[in-house]
Amino acid sequence: MRICGVVSEYNPFHSGHEYHLAEIRRRLGGDCAVVCCMSGDFVQRGEAAILPKHLRAHGAVLSGADLVVELPVPYSLSSAEGFAENALRILSGLGVLTDLSFGAEDADEALLRETAGILLEHDTVAATLANLKTGVSYAAARERALYARIRERADILKKPNNILAVEYCKAVQKQHLSLSLLPVARKGASHDQGPEDGGDLVSASYLRGLLRSGDFEEAARRMPEGCRGVLRNAVAEGRALLDDERLECAVLSQLLRLEPDDLAALPGAAEGLEHRLYAAIRSSRTLEEIAAAAKTKRYALSRIRRMMYCSWLGITAADTGIPAPYIRVLAFNDKGREVLRLARKKAVLPLITKPAHAEALTPEARRIFELTARAADLYALALPAWKQHRPGDDWRQNAVYVR
Repeated sequence: MRICGVVSEYNPFHSGHEYHLAEIRRRLGGDCAVVCCMSGDFVQRGEAAILPKHLRAHGAVLSGADLVVELPVPYSLSSAEGFAENALRILSGLGVLTDLSFGAEDADEALLRETAGILLEHDTVAATLANLKTGVSYAAARERALYARIRERADILKKPNNILAVEYCKAVQKQHLSLSLLPVARKGASHDQGPEDGGDLVSASYLRGLLRSGDFEEAARRMPEGCRGVLRNAVAEGRALLDDERLECAVLSQLLRLEPDDLAALPGAAEGLEHRLYAAIRSSRTLEEIAAAAKTKRYALSRIRRMMYCSWLGITAADTGIPAPYIRVLAFNDKGREVLRLARKKAVLPLITKPAHAEALTPEARRIFELTARAADLYALALPAWKQHRPGDDWRQNAVYVR
């Protein structure tokens, strides 16, 4: 059986994601299994997900995935490189993966592999570091280094899905994984854009905007039926984060307690950025104002946002330096159960199908699990039905089985 891995956030799952999973099966055969490594309650752009992780995983399995495992919070709130490397470590840790698929604006496997290989070369790394000394961002420094090698083809790194696609290819090469790669051309609107020519394939950020503005029916029309039902129930039960004002106040209250030394211990802190962030915290009223005040040409908004959420969640740079140490199952169907049966014999990381299994983790791995469980507790406090959640619920929440 072909078993294809996908790295995802599904925030929320929409028709473009459904197309991607369908395209995997069209190319690999209808009997292949799709395993998704999905961000938990916080996502890589530096914000909270619109639905709790188990609900998003449930919707994904209803809409084409067979097995969804979690990308723990230190890695879901990481740079593109850390995000990709740890997601691939988890997927490959199952010991049964044969393929890896991802979306890209330029679904040219040869170019993506070549770009990844060049970026890993010593000379490119050295040139990137030299370019950083001119005061440009890491992304710009890396693009300049790449341009010196492949000229106009370096434009591949100007597109968001291509950036992650190249990071996945880098992770495959760095970890010496024997996987077939299956890039799928992204269809429909780009990030942060609405419908393209009246079509139904819109970006997840556009859908989040619709949901937060109260236009539920317009958003639901662009989601698969299974996810639509999960979302409707979540909204009715107060388990959808459509208004994050209470969460923002909680993060702000934590930021105001911190000194520069505390900020310096956060992932992404470097070269005095903690002092700039400290000043921004004391001159701004909202998280976006803080991010805008701390941002420079060198430091992107998403990096600042991730730092602020890491401060609230208690995540330090030392935590992100721990390689992903376990595989936690969030949701699965019958085919996913078959994948798990195979993985139990071949997995090279501890496989957690019930939270109680986390009790047997090493202290280092347990630290990551506890951080992720605490993040779920804090996330729940921002939900409309927050009083229905008990501290430690993530330790009691079993994987969702979709019959």
